[in-house]
Amino acid sequence: MPTQKRRMMLSLPDELAHAFDNFREATGTAPSSFVVEMLMQAVPMIDSISKAARMAKQGNLEAFDILNNSLAGALHDGTAVQQEMLEKSSQLRKARSDAATPPKKNRKRLENSK
Repeated sequence: MPTQKRRMMLSLPDELAHAFDNFREATGTAPSSFVVEMLMQAVPMIDSISKAARMAKQGNLEAFDILNNSLAGALHDGTAVQQEMLEKSSQLRKARSDAATPPKKNRKRLENSK
């Protein structure tokens, strides 16, 4: 069944095409799905840029405030994601070290058997 979604033709530089090939190989995910997901998350930023561009064309200096607020929001979101990744990484490291360290009962047995 053909899709009802609009299509867009893109020409990819070799470097980007290679990166998408690597992405597909590593994740098994179609690059087009990844790109659509990333762009869907960028809709608020795209809308802000469009609004600011229209305002700037009219000489409205508030356009810079809109762009500034959008960029500040994007930085905040990026920092939140980075913090979440650091927490997950820390949890994984702790889980690995806990799995590698035998329980106290077993540690005493291991030490006594030496």
